[in-house]
Amino acid sequence: MTTNTEDGSTGGEVPIAGPAGGRVRPGRPRSQERRSSILAAAGELMLEGGLPAATMEAIAARAGVSKATIYKWWPSRGAVALEGFMVAVADTWSLSTELSTRDALYGLVQRAVQLFSQGPAGPLMRALAAEAQSQPDIAQALREHWFGPRRALAAVTIRRGIDRGELRADLDVPMALDGLFAPIYYRLLFSHEPLDDDFARQLVQQLLAGISGPGISRGPSS
Repeated sequence: MTTNTEDGSTGGEVPIAGPAGGRVRPGRPRSQERRSSILAAAGELMLEGGLPAATMEAIAARAGVSKATIYKWWPSRGAVALEGFMVAVADTWSLSTELSTRDALYGLVQRAVQLFSQGPAGPLMRALAAEAQSQPDIAQALREHWFGPRRALAAVTIRRGIDRGELRADLDVPMALDGLFAPIYYRLLFSHEPLDDDFARQLVQQLLAGISGPGISRGPSS
């Protein structure tokens, strides 16, 4: 999924996938096979050792390409490393279009909570956020390849909820997106309070208390 706006106003399907899809299909040009190999290598290195492990030299060696080949598609190490990481975890971000708005938002938060509380993704995101303060390429890569696509996915869900009457017609979508994601990253980066299922349910409940329309289901997420 791609988006040209911060609030993610976009059409198309709900699942997020990396630009290269992370898979090589029969008949694809060799250049695209190389691109997919580079993303796979970058994602593996990020999950194994974080950003310090995902050097241009290491990515090139694992993918079996030259550094010049990597620079054909990405302007910096941060860009390719983060995109590779996004492809590696893409399967954790998909939703059925048949879910209610409540359950769809809960699903988004639950997936984020599970991703950051299990395995290397949480510490890796903390490291990337720290690097982004002094490295503009990392900050740009985070916006374009991490936050942007996830806000876009949530924006589709919220706009669908507005169309269904489950959310307020006058809802400020970017502000609602901030309310959905900011508490997750506050706990991840600053307070280190639990990121668990109870938190996911409470967050969605509190958010919906302020943005619900007349058609919202009042029952708890299941």
